Amino acid sequence: MSTRRFPGRIGRWLAVAALAILLPVPAAAQAKLFRSDTVLALTLRTDLRGLNGDRDTTKEPVSREATLSYAGSDGPVSVPLRVRTRGIWRRANCDFPPIHLRFSDSAARGTLFHGLHHAKLVVPCRGPDVYEQLILQEYAVYRVLQLLTPASLATRLLRVTYEHETGRRRPLTRFSFVAEEPDGLAERLHGFVVTGGAPKVTDLSAYQAALLGVFQYFIGNTDWAMPFRHNIAVLVAEDSSYAVPFDFDWTGVVDAPYAKPLPVLPIRTVRERMWRGRCQSAAELEPILARFEAVRDTIAALYQAIPGLEPREIEKTMDYYDEFYRAIADRARFVRNVVQRDCRA
Repeated sequence: MSTRRFPGRIGRWLAVAALAILLPVPAAAQAKLFRSDTVLALTLRTDLRGLNGDRDTTKEPVSREATLSYAGSDGPVSVPLRVRTRGIWRRANCDFPPIHLRFSDSAARGTLFHGLHHAKLVVPCRGPDVYEQLILQEYAVYRVLQLLTPASLATRLLRVTYEHETGRRRPLTRFSFVAEEPDGLAERLHGFVVTGGAPKVTDLSAYQAALLGVFQYFIGNTDWAMPFRHNIAVLVAEDSSYAVPFDFDWTGVVDAPYAKPLPVLPIRTVRERMWRGRCQSAAELEPILARFEAVRDTIAALYQAIPGLEPREIEKTMDYYDEFYRAIADRARFVRNVVQRDCRA
């Protein structure tokens, strides 16, 4: 099992983890789907009308039969699976809600989806092309995190044709991406997802807290909270704990037209950065800030290489990131005017 419930602080979770690593833990290879960064073209065929109607967030969404098909090296490949809607805000407000994919081992064996039990399919919220750009921007944020730490969710960019099962509705083709679930990452790290207690940023090591705080500030993300596990998964693997962020459509760098900061925050738009991490010194932040500076050109190249991402979107993103790099150039000023001003214990 990769998900466990434990009360209390990270220290107690680590004590459990120390015992857990004495037991045999099966190695979990990354699903074949995530071993390439090329865009995968596939078709999802299901009851789109029924799926799109599953919007009532007070009810459990219906699990529906579906088929994913793509061109394999030896011919067409079809993978039966089950799908359902997911999420809260997007499910209630988007024209096409995000989708949860669930595979059986027997059906996925021998396909690109072998080793992937369940995952999120992130789709454009609405029809206009600008929403496809938002999908590509959000996908890019996941890729940036992967540059910084192995404790990040795997992703794969897709070009999906959505087909109704009867064939009577016109198919729709859009950029989308698949992101693995936290328990898949936990398996790969030989650890587990912590579901009990109320974790805090102060429970993390200085390095992991700095990584979390700086990354969220870098992308302009205030839509997260560790104690409630809001867009954060807490993992324990061997001798360390990790706070793994996900769901980045409400970040400043993505800048979705529907995204707004929480009313309790002293910022007016999601483009305004605010430190919501731990109170840390310049010395504690230095390894992470130096790491961000070291991968600056790599991040720029990453955006340039994403298929379909328009040049004006890339330029807007680089301008936003440049603001961050200017802010951290003076470490003492950054800590004084940003971290110490808004930090949490």
